[in-house]
Amino acid sequence: MKTIIIDNLEWQLDDDGIKRNWKDSVIYATTLRYGWRLPTIEELISIVDYNTHSPACKIDSCRSSFYWSGTPYDHYRDYAWNVNFGYGYVLNYFKDYHYYVRCVRPVAEES
Repeated sequence: MKTIIIDNLEWQLDDDGIKRNWKDSVIYATTLRYGWRLPTIEELISIVDYNTHSPACKIDSCRSSFYWSGTPYDHYRDYAWNVNFGYGYVLNYFKDYHYYVRCVRPVAEES
């Protein structure tokens, strides 16, 4: 898997092209092992590039589409936060909707 490091986080360079509901997205991230997970909504927002659009993303291979975060929406347990990288919109939607996933993990510290 190719990766990119942005602000002490290692990101998947490419998503796998499969849209998943939120629960399946969380499961997918755990299958990658080695600390991979869905990004928090704050981490996902950190790769938005508001100086551009379609996609509004610091990662060139990002789609102009929705990506799940691992952050549930506090007010409705059936919703979670996501980012639409078309313009960088931050929204929350029903966890059964199918969106892309770009996993993240902390940069491994060198010993």
